[in-house]
Amino acid sequence: MVSPSAADVGWRGIKSANGWLRLVRQLAPYVAIVIAGGALLATSPLGGDFAWSDAPRHALNGAFLKDLIAAMPRHPMVWAESYYLQYPSLSILFYPPLFYVFEAAAFAVLGVTQFAAQATVMLFYTLLGLGTYRLTRLWASRPAALGAALMLMGMPELALWGRQVMLDVPAMAWLVWGVYAFARFLKFDRGRDLAWAAGLLLAALYTKYNVAFIVAPLLLTLLVARGPELLRDRRLWRTAVAAAIAVLPAIGLLLTFGSANLQSAADLSGELPRWSFAAWSFYPDLLPRIVGWPVLGLAVVGLVALMAGRIPTLKGWPAWLLIGWTVIGYLFFTAIAVREPRHLMTALPPLAVLAACALDQLRPRRVGGAVALAIGVGVLAWTVAYDPVPTVTGYKPMADYVADRVPANARVLFSGYRDGNFVFDLRMREDRRDIATIRADKLLLRIAIERRRGVGEADYSQAQIASLIRTLGIDLVVAQDGFWADLIEMRRLANVLAGPDFTPVAHFTIGGTMGRTDKSFTIYRPNYPVEQKARTLELDMPIFGGKIGGQLR
Repeated sequence: MVSPSAADVGWRGIKSANGWLRLVRQLAPYVAIVIAGGALLATSPLGGDFAWSDAPRHALNGAFLKDLIAAMPRHPMVWAESYYLQYPSLSILFYPPLFYVFEAAAFAVLGVTQFAAQATVMLFYTLLGLGTYRLTRLWASRPAALGAALMLMGMPELALWGRQVMLDVPAMAWLVWGVYAFARFLKFDRGRDLAWAAGLLLAALYTKYNVAFIVAPLLLTLLVARGPELLRDRRLWRTAVAAAIAVLPAIGLLLTFGSANLQSAADLSGELPRWSFAAWSFYPDLLPRIVGWPVLGLAVVGLVALMAGRIPTLKGWPAWLLIGWTVIGYLFFTAIAVREPRHLMTALPPLAVLAACALDQLRPRRVGGAVALAIGVGVLAWTVAYDPVPTVTGYKPMADYVADRVPANARVLFSGYRDGNFVFDLRMREDRRDIATIRADKLLLRIAIERRRGVGEADYSQAQIASLIRTLGIDLVVAQDGFWADLIEMRRLANVLAGPDFTPVAHFTIGGTMGRTDKSFTIYRPNYPVEQKARTLELDMPIFGGKIGGQLR
C-alpha cells in the first residue's frame, strides 16, 4: 500500500476547504433572506392589534378551515352556516381559498393566534424574497440578486402589507416563482419548467384573483421569444388546456361569491373617472411612496441602461418580460375602478430586478454586485427601523373582558366598525368556544361590503329592537360609542342601550397608531334575567344576494 504524500493530503484539504467555501457562498443568500423575513415578523403586530379591517377576517378564515377539518361534520354546509352565525366575520368564499389552507396548518401547530396568522404571511414573504433572488440570478451575479431580493422586501408598501394578515404578499410569492419557472422554460426549453410555471401561477390565482393580469405579459414574452413556432409546440397547448380546466373552479367561486368585487372593479362611478388624467397618474404619483426613492431611482437608471443596450444579460425576451410585467400591470390596475397603492405591488418585482442588474454592470468586476447588495441591506434596514406598521389596540382586552364574565353558551351583541378584530380576538380564547357573537349591523342594516355603496335599514321601532335583543338572549352588548349615529336604526339601538333595560358595566378606549373613527366602546349588561333564547337566526347576505341561517348556540 502506498501512503498518500503530504502534498496530496494538503491538496485534498484545500479542495475540501474550497468546497465548503463554495457551499457557504451558495447558501448565504438564502440564510440572509430568511433572517430578513424574521426581522420583518418581529416588527409585525402580533397580539391581536390588527390595523386593516380585512386582516382579522383573513385570520378567521384560516381558523374556520382548521375547525372544519377538526370537526369533520357529516353536513359541512349546515356546520359552516352555524359557524358563521357564531363568528360572523368570515369571508372565506369571497376570496380564493389557498392561503387559508396554509394558515389552518399553522393554527393546528401554533394555536389560533395573530402570531400564527402573521407567521404564515411571513413564510410567503420569505418565499417572495427567495423567488426574487432566483429570478434575478438568471441574469445577475449572486450579490446583485440578493440585493434585488432585499430591495423588494424593503419596499415601504410591501413591508406594510407583508406585516398585516393580507393576501397580497402570498399571491406575489406564488407569482414570482411562477415567472421564474416560466423564464427557465424560455432559457432552457424544458417542459417540466413550463408545467411548474403553470402550477405556480394557478396557485397565485387561487390566492388572489387580481394576479390574472400576468397572463398578458407572459404571452407577449412567449411570442417575442418563440415567434410563430410556438403554435406548433404541443407542450404549450397541453399546458394551456390543463390550466384552463384548473381555473374553472376559481371562476365559479368568483362569479358566485365575488360578484360585489367584480362590480367594484367595473364601477364607472368611482372617485376618479376611469379615463381622467387623475386616474392614470394615480399610481405614478404614488410610486415614490410605494417603492421608495432609492429603488425607484435605480430602476429608472436600469430602464435607461436597458434601452441603451448596456445590460446584455437582459437583451431580448428578458427585457420584454420585465417591462411588460410592470407596464401591463400598471395598465390593468389603473383600468379597474378600485385603486389602492397595495394593488400595484404585484407589478413591481421587475423594478428591483432592473435596479440590481443595472448596478451589476458597474466595473471593476464584482463592485456592482456589492453595491446592489449594500443598497438592498440599507433599504430593508431603514424600513424595519423607521417604517413601523400601524396598529389598532384595545379589542383584545375587550374580548378578554367579555370572555371572563359571560355565562356558558353566552351570546354577545357587537355594534361597531371592526367586528373582525373583536370576533377573532374572541376566537383566540380556546377556553370560551361556547360564546356566539351577533352583529348589530347584520340585524338592523343591509350593507354590501361598505357603506358608500348604499345602506338599507330594517325600520324596526325602538321597542322592536329592545324585544329583538331580549328574544335573542343577549348576555352582554359591546357597542362602539357614536357608531354610525347618522342612521336611524343605530340611533334607536343607542337609545335602547341608554334606557332602563341596560346598565353600562365597562368602558374601553381604542388606541394605536392608525387614524380611525372607533375611539371607545361601552359594554352594557341587561337589567332583566336573560332566559329566552331564540334557537335559530337568519341573516341577509347582500354581498352575494342570499341568506345564511341555522342553529344558534
